[in-house]
Amino acid sequence: MMCGGDGVADIMGRRFGSSKIPYNRNKSWVGSISMFVFGFFISVGVLYYYSVLGYFQLDWGWTMCRVALVSLVATVVESLPFTTVVDDNISVPLATMIAAYFSFRP
Repeated sequence: MMCGGDGVADIMGRRFGSSKIPYNRNKSWVGSISMFVFGFFISVGVLYYYSVLGYFQLDWGWTMCRVALVSLVATVVESLPFTTVVDDNISVPLATMIAAYFSFRP
């Protein structure tokens, strides 16, 4: 999420993000949507790569839903206005790990 989603969100938000999120004027809708979309696709790509290599088998219908949920959690946490308390480079990976743990555990 952080390498793809947050990186692209920063670029897209700075370039095209004139419409700000109401509860956090430092974040834009474009950046948040980019965070979700690119984080989702990069995560699916990594899972597909390891699946093709034979490390695990996935039910792709459920996997896509679970990755979408994890991406949504990461996007919401990244958009919250508490970066003065906890940096989003800490809060987003932590929230993502927790969401993925509860989403993907058997």
